Amino acid sequence: MKIGILTHYQVHNHGAILQMHGLYNTLKSLGHTPYILTYNKNFDFIDKQLSNKYNISLKSIPFYLKYLKKQGIKKTKFNVKKHKILNNFKKSNYNFLPLYPNQKELDAVCIGSDEVWSLETGINIMMYSHTITTPLIFAYAPVFGQTNLEEIKKYGCYELIKSGLERFNYLSTRDLSSAQTVKQILNKDISVLCDPVFLYGYKEEQKLNCNKIPKEKYLLVYAYDNRLNDEKEYECIKKYAKENNLKIVSPGFYHDWVDENINVNPIELISLFKNAQAVVTDTFHGSVLSILTNKSFACFVRSSNVNKISFLLNQFNVSQAKLDNWNNLQNILTQNFDWTNVNSLIEQERQKATEYLRKVLQNG
Repeated sequence: MKIGILTHYQVHNHGAILQMHGLYNTLKSLGHTPYILTYNKNFDFIDKQLSNKYNISLKSIPFYLKYLKKQGIKKTKFNVKKHKILNNFKKSNYNFLPLYPNQKELDAVCIGSDEVWSLETGINIMMYSHTITTPLIFAYAPVFGQTNLEEIKKYGCYELIKSGLERFNYLSTRDLSSAQTVKQILNKDISVLCDPVFLYGYKEEQKLNCNKIPKEKYLLVYAYDNRLNDEKEYECIKKYAKENNLKIVSPGFYHDWVDENINVNPIELISLFKNAQAVVTDTFHGSVLSILTNKSFACFVRSSNVNKISFLLNQFNVSQAKLDNWNNLQNILTQNFDWTNVNSLIEQERQKATEYLRKVLQNG
């Protein structure tokens, strides 16, 4: 079966690319031919100047000149190199197919994973199945992010989203909050499935050697480069690293206060997590990779990601990793995680998700 995947393929962060890679390769392992579907993303709900950050064109030049002035040469050079590394990774690992007008070549469209149902930047109608004409339309773990029913109605999207969700042959989501939103809209219970990174597992990739792993023992910091830059936050991290004789390493994002910033591709990133002594993060996929690689970690939860991270930590019984007070960093990173139980939960979630896909694709 030829299956098109609709997800956030344009973004330049490793977690989004890894979840796409995980779903893509899982579908291949099940005997199907996947494609990443390309499309033009809508940015109607954000400031036009900010949209130029994402919708790269000549109009983006003023935004990035301002970025260069504010962020400096080192950070800019790091992000230019990162952009190239991630683009090359995508070109090497996926078959891309424009969504329009190529649907006639497909047997099915899979929507997900990631926050493709979020209204943060704008309404992308194809993510709710509108304009999709394949015989089979199914969802694999998409989420609304922080978008709730109130916001859906505020933006005038309730009927559009409701009618779109009704067109799916099979629905699922990645967290309980999104499942509850679907329940409010459709009065229907849907499956909650694990992130594709857990689904695929990356067992062989975790065994690979990576020449970018530091020789010294290190503490891995994984956070967007505009976060974890508050002095009160990073001084606690530096204190922990000093007391434990650890180098501070940031893979994939640039922070001028760490010991080393390392540009990596998504598979190399897994190796950096696997070989770290511990992890400090404030991202969803930073937590996912810590759990997957059985690494002691502390996750600072923010208002922008509280729904998905809180559910994730509870889902795999690692809620003790939640960091509310930076002075507790030492206690969190030195506590015992029951990785035997965690790995059992991962395997259960993987089996549940695989069974969902087999059912969808056999019946479809």
